[in-house]
Amino acid sequence: MRSMEGRMASEPSVTYPDYLRLGQLLQAQHPLAPAELGPQVHSAEHFFIVVHQTFELWFKQELLDLRCASDALAADKLALALPHLQRANGVHQLLYAQMTLFTHLAPADFLAFRPYLGTASGSESAQFRRVQRVLGLRGDASPLYDAFAGALACTDVSLDDLYRTGAAAGLPYLVAEALVALSESFWLLTAAHVHAAERTIGDRPGTGGTSGVAYLQEALRVKAFPDLWAVRTRL
Repeated sequence: MRSMEGRMASEPSVTYPDYLRLGQLLQAQHPLAPAELGPQVHSAEHFFIVVHQTFELWFKQELLDLRCASDALAADKLALALPHLQRANGVHQLLYAQMTLFTHLAPADFLAFRPYLGTASGSESAQFRRVQRVLGLRGDASPLYDAFAGALACTDVSLDDLYRTGAAAGLPYLVAEALVALSESFWLLTAAHVHAAERTIGDRPGTGGTSGVAYLQEALRVKAFPDLWAVRTRL
């Protein structure tokens, strides 16, 4: 039997571009505006595509972490859930910073290539809707919060008592506050989206046929995990 070293030496080495599939990744940007509009518009549309593509990559990672967190909470393993919740919150913070990149998209450049987008709209993002669903922001209960509530019920401690005890309650309190941070960072990300849209298109309708900024502002009326916000009023 060959040694582990022998097997590894005979196998082709993994290269950085192969591991990351850079060939496919870097060829996935295809601006639609005609070249006659000039390199400035082409660059702006390329920028627009890259920002949205990276959003989708981060949504994929967030959904993975939220699923892992839900599974850990359902199994009453709060310590395992915590780093996944913290990483998902970090993704929101990163996306918030990324949303501010749209301040570098001149309205005139966007309006030049916007007609070629057809009805394509961020509202069509299936992954974004899945994130909202996990957070309980699409009219249904949050499976993530339900898993936390179930884990908390196993401790025979009410949410009010948990917050009266505070950090001394240990992991349940840390997880609750990680959920609050997740809720807050998603709300801030939504607010940044509203600001970016208003800065770019003003009061124009959205590309997907929505009312535009007014439609986006509706999402600011609610936050994920309302129980965790309401408990603060009762303390």
